Amino acid sequence: MSTFSATETTAPHALLLPYPAQGHVIPFMELAHRLVNSGFAVTFVNTEFNHRRVVDAAGAGASGCPRLRLVGVADGMGYGGDRDNFVRLNAAMQEAMPPQLEALLDGAGEGLGRVTCVVVDVGMSWALDGVKWRGLPAAALWAASAAVLAVLVGAEKLIRDGVIDDDGAPIKLENNSFHLAASTTPMDATFLAWKNMIGGRDAECMVFHYLTSTTWAAAAKTDVLLCNTFADLEPAIFTTQNSPAATILPIGPLRTWQRSTTKAPVGHFWRVHNEASLSFLDAQPHGSVVYVAFGSLTIMSPTQLEELALGLEASGRPFLWVVRPGLAGKLPTVFMHHGRGKVVEWAPQERVLAHPAIGCFLTHCGWNSTLESIRNGVPMLCWPYFTDQFANQTYISDIWRVGLRVARTDNEGMVTKERIMERLESILADNGIKERVERLKEIAEKSMSEEGQSLKNLNAFMESIRK
Repeated sequence: MSTFSATETTAPHALLLPYPAQGHVIPFMELAHRLVNSGFAVTFVNTEFNHRRVVDAAGAGASGCPRLRLVGVADGMGYGGDRDNFVRLNAAMQEAMPPQLEALLDGAGEGLGRVTCVVVDVGMSWALDGVKWRGLPAAALWAASAAVLAVLVGAEKLIRDGVIDDDGAPIKLENNSFHLAASTTPMDATFLAWKNMIGGRDAECMVFHYLTSTTWAAAAKTDVLLCNTFADLEPAIFTTQNSPAATILPIGPLRTWQRSTTKAPVGHFWRVHNEASLSFLDAQPHGSVVYVAFGSLTIMSPTQLEELALGLEASGRPFLWVVRPGLAGKLPTVFMHHGRGKVVEWAPQERVLAHPAIGCFLTHCGWNSTLESIRNGVPMLCWPYFTDQFANQTYISDIWRVGLRVARTDNEGMVTKERIMERLESILADNGIKERVERLKEIAEKSMSEEGQSLKNLNAFMESIRK
């Protein structure tokens, strides 16, 4: 029996559909809570595989927000499917999910009322056909930088201008850079994010066609493209006349602590069972700890993993290292038994980065991690793995100058323990980097304050889909 009143069921009801990866689910969940706090009901749709992970990670919090309904739908991969194979996953989802989504759009909403508006991931824009057929307001959210999104939106023009070929391969770069439009400043080739795929040219070609086709569909079939960024973070993108970014609305940085309750799901795939990470940080001097986390997809060879472990140990610095479940056993035995550092399988990253003991963040440069580091004023050591992470490294080290590269070149092989030690010493001693990241932190905070442009954009968007 529903506990909702008739008044509550007439509230606007948004269906949110993120791409099934950790870095996409988290900002979607942050947007979900923003919508709930503004009077919306939300049906949050994950694949069944990730739905179970989010619910398990949330624990009691999974039911702590009555107007937020968590739903799982089959992704077509079956039990035990290789969900790291994105080509197969993307094809399976497009076949299996639309009928299930249409049932949710036509359903009664389990006490929340019918769905009245939809926000999909740009990478899931194939789900929009049924949305537009029903005449529902629709938006698409991009979970990476506006620069990379603008390049994808403008890729047809890049092809016409001879900058890239029909499969995304660069054919006309100047000083390893290109112009998105005649009036724009040069952009580093790393912003052609599909170029940095594991698997060589064939993989890059497939990713290029998937990203451009879904981006163009999102631009054509939605009322607005949302991006978890803020204009002052990417001014070259948002201040250029006649740029593809004219279609992008910055609404970030979205952040988890700006919620009416902490007893609510946050979108994480792993549950933190204790406060061990924060207890460890409480015992360390101010600004001394190296926080190491490479996201949920980065793969490091056993030899490189060992070299990193030896470099951290030899640095003499306290460190907190998040090592994915199952990988801790591959670290040197002697490394696991000294008291200078702590190795954990998961950590509450926003709370860790906000801790005064953190001195720098050794990161894979995922966009969420990049924004979280900026929001907390933490310098970054960049160790990207694939896709837009290399573009984010360019932003961090070369444009914003709030971090340093670990590897000397993007295709460098083994990074030695000596190089790791030298990079740690350099960043922790660089007061200029600390000052610049603190300035970005202030700008980020202002963007989501009452007078900030991102918050104004977000409020205007929510009003537009409320009607």
